[in-house]
Amino acid sequence: MRTIKNSFNSCWLTLLKRGSLLTLINTIYFGSIFISALLMQLWFPPMLREESIEFPHFMFTDWGLPTLVLSIFLFNLLVSGFILTTLTGLVFFALPLAILVLRATVWSALLNTLSTQALLLALPTIIFEGEGYVLTATAGVILGLSWLKPPLIYGNEPLSRSEALKKALKEATHIFAWATIILFTAALIEGFTITYLT
Repeated sequence: MRTIKNSFNSCWLTLLKRGSLLTLINTIYFGSIFISALLMQLWFPPMLREESIEFPHFMFTDWGLPTLVLSIFLFNLLVSGFILTTLTGLVFFALPLAILVLRATVWSALLNTLSTQALLLALPTIIFEGEGYVLTATAGVILGLSWLKPPLIYGNEPLSRSEALKKALKEATHIFAWATIILFTAALIEGFTITYLT
């Protein structure tokens, strides 16, 4: 029990330490959704479809809620989270930010086709999933900066690139633990929404 509590505290302290970076990436992601949505409204007025709620058919919907939630969670965590927004940061720190902006633009295009009722139902998923991706992108940015420019991420600590990368890997693990919890919550919400409310 003490080990779990210590792990939780370590992960929480890492988030607090990176509060400014998290705020910046949150602003970039959710700001991009907002700006893209406004531009979509101007260029492509939404279709007026208030009479029904329509979500795209998901391939595992007929297999039941547990399978749907698990498939959403694993895809979001491993593909969208780990590969696209964490590992890309290890290659170059700005790539996760570019991927977040692209994702925000895609979300805005999708949201523009939903009725008001469907948009309100999708909103919790958008918020939780978005925050999960913000966390995985933060881990990616930290990893990328650690080997490219350690002073940018660790200030005046006299760390070599390899030492900074090792330290960043530990931080990224702590941040990814939180991302896992949030993305699982998002998958539960999305699975419930698709299965029971549409």
